[in-house]
Amino acid sequence: MNENAAPTRLPFVEVAVGPEMPFPLEAAKKIVSPMFDLDTPRAQAPDGYMMDLSAYDLGPMQMSVCKASASVMRRSSALIALTGTDHFIIQFYQSTGFDVTIDGHRVPVPPLTVAMFDLRRTLTIETDQIDNVAMIIPRDLLAPMVADINSIHGLVLRTDSEANVALIMHMKGLWERLSDMGSAQAVEETQSIVAMIAAIIGAHADQRTMARRHMRKNQFIAICRWIDEHLGNSKLQPSDIVAKFFITRPTLYRMFEQRGGIMRYILERRLERVMRDLVDPQFRNEKISAVMQSNGLQDHTSAGRAFRSHFGVTPRQVRQDGASLTWYPERGGTEAFRINRIEQLGPLLKEHNVRMSHFGVEKSP
Repeated sequence: MNENAAPTRLPFVEVAVGPEMPFPLEAAKKIVSPMFDLDTPRAQAPDGYMMDLSAYDLGPMQMSVCKASASVMRRSSALIALTGTDHFIIQFYQSTGFDVTIDGHRVPVPPLTVAMFDLRRTLTIETDQIDNVAMIIPRDLLAPMVADINSIHGLVLRTDSEANVALIMHMKGLWERLSDMGSAQAVEETQSIVAMIAAIIGAHADQRTMARRHMRKNQFIAICRWIDEHLGNSKLQPSDIVAKFFITRPTLYRMFEQRGGIMRYILERRLERVMRDLVDPQFRNEKISAVMQSNGLQDHTSAGRAFRSHFGVTPRQVRQDGASLTWYPERGGTEAFRINRIEQLGPLLKEHNVRMSHFGVEKSP
């Protein structure tokens, strides 16, 4: 290897969507599809939509700057199930604010204020103008450093707090340095800023002893993984989890209180699996009732009602409309926001004449 060879730049992409293009809103929807269902406010004409997005792939995480027209962005139960992404978004808006709705509560977030969201949870963001700096961090990168993982979703820092100002300055400085950064340095920078975010989250969590909080957090992660492995067991009950993990029922119920309770969590995970299987070509010829049964839902009538209540559509509608959902990214893993995923949208964006540049890894001059 030539030690004098120029280092490689980080994978980078710029995407521009404007009203001079055919159906610009539809193009923007496809670009942000791993993260949000995008729409415009009723007063906003969709043919006048614009979006300028720049993004770097740092390897462990991704970072972007986006400017766009007035938007409504929903992280719905259906989108969570279809994309299977498991990340956190840490962001601030530079010149405008936004409103976020979580669990029916609407909260205004002023400009230059850091907000953190769990993309495994539902939310709606409404803004007169997107003008944000954002980081997308995989759960596996942040979770081991945070005692209470549930404290992240909807955490909004106080605008005039030391932590908020320091994190914004760090994010801005990092963005300015990314054009000259190599992959090794990017990994170091990622570790540094994730540690900083974890410290800020910890400072905002409740003040139980750290050792106990970390123990409960690790138990929660292990229980969630064990539940996923046993969703096909229709007789799965809290007593099975209590026996497996040597915890009390009250402890288990408290752990899942923010997720609507343990049985609600199990049901939602099963419904998400059903949703994914219904649009998976591998299961196209299986009866809907068989898909439900394989995911632990034996009573397909009541399961169908629960599915419609959770996703807003029936299983049959999903099966019929599955072809229209094929531009969603492949489910699962930490790859959903990698730069090459946007590249895969190329054929679908071509019809909109979207301007796209600087794909992949480039050599420094």
